[in-house]
Amino acid sequence: MKPVFQALGNGVYCIDALYTAPNIACCYLVVSGSECALIETGTANSLTNILATLQALDIDTAQLRYVIPTHVHLDHAGGAGALLQHFPEAQLLIHPRGSAHMIDPTRLIASSQQVYGEALFAQLYGVVVPVEAHRVRVLEDADTVLLGDRPLHVKHTRGHADHHFCLFDEQSRGWFSGDMFGVSYARQRYAQGAFVMPATTPTQFDPALYKESVNALCEATPQLFYLTHFGALTFEAAQRERLLRQLDAYALLGNAYAGDLNALEASVLDVTRSELAKLVPQDQTMVEAESLGQDASLNAQGIAWWSNRQSAATRAS
Repeated sequence: MKPVFQALGNGVYCIDALYTAPNIACCYLVVSGSECALIETGTANSLTNILATLQALDIDTAQLRYVIPTHVHLDHAGGAGALLQHFPEAQLLIHPRGSAHMIDPTRLIASSQQVYGEALFAQLYGVVVPVEAHRVRVLEDADTVLLGDRPLHVKHTRGHADHHFCLFDEQSRGWFSGDMFGVSYARQRYAQGAFVMPATTPTQFDPALYKESVNALCEATPQLFYLTHFGALTFEAAQRERLLRQLDAYALLGNAYAGDLNALEASVLDVTRSELAKLVPQDQTMVEAESLGQDASLNAQGIAWWSNRQSAATRAS
């Protein structure tokens, strides 16, 4: 196949994971001298394009030193085991709370099948291959990964998932942010600014922790966010405020509508339209918001999960 990727500068390449459609999810190849790291893996279905891209860039099998999913949700890490079979010298670097799920993905698969159903799961993710335990290395908070002489600094970030970290690249002053700085697709990069939408998929969403993580990432004064969904985003302070406002609104919605998922999803879209109205003409907000319908649906599920957990904790106290 013809590889689908983009050179971003500073030795960083964006590789389309071809997840459900083009330009939805990506992986990042980082090159430093003779060594490379792949940040995110996509799914097993992403493998063909990743291999084609590495071949097009003349990346030898021995050069890929690290495979680094930001967390173990399957659109970020589902292809890890299959990928490592092609690169026998590479090591998987993962959050301590995610390592067991990479070695034995049984519970991870079952959880995803509950969300998507078995048929859709198979279509989206293919076969999830376990990773051999001796090839797994956990990354603690504040660790530094040296890729050649290029440091990548690890920051544990909760709020989207408890097994999530981000990597700060000093060379580009960019965060490989996984889902912690939200989603922003190509059509949401408007003349008035980029629209960013939180990613609050089930489970483990926590709005307060998510806000803490967003603020911590911004305190590093980044120039870029390398979003998994999708592509490099030039950082502007307004993006942080946009995410924080939506997270505050999500918390209120969870308290009001957690028992009615349809109403919750409609309300998430209302919040999305309200934020889009700051960036696009009013008559465009409906169409733009509806293009984010799948994200709104997953976000509503995550909000409901959080609210139900809060209610259960209150009843137990």
